[in-house]
Amino acid sequence: MVTQICHRLAPCIFLFAVFVCAAGARAQEVASAFIPSEATVTTGEKNSLWLYAMNNSSHEVRTNFAPQLDARFLRPSGATETVLELNSTDAVEAVIPPGGFLKREYFLSVPAILQGQVALDISNYNRVALNIVAPAFTTQATQLPPAAQQPLLLPPRTNQLSRIALVNFFGSRLSPYEPIYFILGTYPAAEFQFSMKFQFFDFTNRLHLLTNSYFAYTQTSYWDLLSSDPSFFDTSYKPSLFEYFPGIVSTRNKTFQLDLQGGAEHESNGRGGSGERSIYTAYLQPTFIFGKPGHLQFALQPRAWTYFWVGHNNPDIATYRGYADLRAFLTLKKAPNSWENFQVETRLRLGDGGSHAGYQINLRYKFPHFGPALQVQYFEGYGQTLRQYNQSAHGLRAGFCLWYWPDYPNSADAR
Repeated sequence: MVTQICHRLAPCIFLFAVFVCAAGARAQEVASAFIPSEATVTTGEKNSLWLYAMNNSSHEVRTNFAPQLDARFLRPSGATETVLELNSTDAVEAVIPPGGFLKREYFLSVPAILQGQVALDISNYNRVALNIVAPAFTTQATQLPPAAQQPLLLPPRTNQLSRIALVNFFGSRLSPYEPIYFILGTYPAAEFQFSMKFQFFDFTNRLHLLTNSYFAYTQTSYWDLLSSDPSFFDTSYKPSLFEYFPGIVSTRNKTFQLDLQGGAEHESNGRGGSGERSIYTAYLQPTFIFGKPGHLQFALQPRAWTYFWVGHNNPDIATYRGYADLRAFLTLKKAPNSWENFQVETRLRLGDGGSHAGYQINLRYKFPHFGPALQVQYFEGYGQTLRQYNQSAHGLRAGFCLWYWPDYPNSADAR
């Protein structure tokens, strides 16, 4: 039932993925955005804007917050320059833990000449929509009857605080998991994948078993988009629960790192009846990473699994899919701090007894000043889709990858 519902929601989920990832496609190790504490700001007063910074990497990141930021109020009639001032009680330098976030308060003064809806363009950050109003004058209240001079009870800020708390909660715990892409090519023409993971707990330096617990959902769909009657050829729905331990072994100069991940995963295609394919597996997956982040890196990511439940329509799936696969990644950045990079990813899977091989190659290139990466994918062998687990097929497709791990394939971020 759950997989059938997911199947019907597939187009909506993919569009949501495009929206979420396009918004963060230009993020690097630290993704930052300004959020106003109030949608309405007042002229002549000190108004607060909060800068949220999230560490998307698997290692600690040291970052600095500028004491002042140049900004402009944008209106149809022109632009007005202003400056954001960092709260003097906030530290300028901070360390953000892996997958964590923090916030800093900036103060904004609004000139009295501004009124109404404006856009605040902050240097090197996002634009913020604001509604500017004039301050209320107490002298007007003396002209009203005594009963009208009672203080106006404004609606509580519960809803706004709840929204901010919700953004904080999911912003620090929800992140991409496997690559997110949309590519076109040989039949079935379109292939797209959406994948997110959620961290249940965040006990820094405590209760590591709970801190490293994740839920992930990945959906890979094949869509006969270019036919006269477009329909979905097959879709794999893969919810999973796992423990992920980054850097259980690492060198001091960060030229080697070992990550470890293990958990349970369900995979099915939600077709029902004789077309249904489904399995449950328990797996263990180490990741061996060689090379410094931001330079040339090579990683090996083997995964071994066992089946603890197999659907009655695919009882021989181990003959074709086997019990292990191997991924290899080679990632080259043009410069240590550049967002431009090139990645080659390969995946090899053998059936039980070393037969029925299936291999896949992904080439990705991220252009400077352009969010998505160009992706070219080639597949040959058995198991291109869950529906075709016992059939040989090949595919060549190209398109855009909205998210993939740019430095190295962290096992909780790249699978």
